[in-house]
Amino acid sequence: MNPQLQQILLKSLELFLRFGVKNLTMDEIARELGMSKKTIYQYVENKSDLVFKATQAYLLHEAEEVDKIIKTSKNAVEEILRMIGYISHHLKEFNPAAFHDLQKYYPESFVLFNDYRQKNLLKIIQNNIANGVSEGLYRDNLDADIIAKIYIQAADILIDEQWFPSKKYSFVTIYKEFANYHLRGIVSPKGLKYLEQNNLLKTLQS
Repeated sequence: MNPQLQQILLKSLELFLRFGVKNLTMDEIARELGMSKKTIYQYVENKSDLVFKATQAYLLHEAEEVDKIIKTSKNAVEEILRMIGYISHHLKEFNPAAFHDLQKYYPESFVLFNDYRQKNLLKIIQNNIANGVSEGLYRDNLDADIIAKIYIQAADILIDEQWFPSKKYSFVTIYKEFANYHLRGIVSPKGLKYLEQNNLLKTLQS
């Protein structure tokens, strides 16, 4: 990818996640980037195109990082904790308005995101649960398909402003509480012992 385009997409994504998408103008994006709108328009047709390309770049990067986590984790528990840590780190300034703006005003970008969530992420969580069961770290009576779908769909609840207004709750705090709830609900006695012996639950409390 062209270095300048990469800079534009990364900075735009950072701004979208922090402030939302709809109310952020191209003038403001250009000012934050320290470049003219004319330069930005060398790479994107309009704001919708910028949102789409930024979403695409983010999902590609996340897929690559999650794949690295999967390949280098010792077991299913370590894998899910490292994924939780990755998401918590990269979305620590996440504004739920960004998700709602995407859904309402940028349908092509939302479809891209939703396809990734329903296909890639769902399969990753299903595999994690199946592997955890085979390793004896998760309860052996789990239905991986049901639990994975609950995990993925929970994101919609975590960013619901009626239940969790962003002025009162940070997304990372909510997400870590949910992740703790999820993990404690699926681990076996062996899995819980592994968590406690390695002080791994601290990663969900910091």
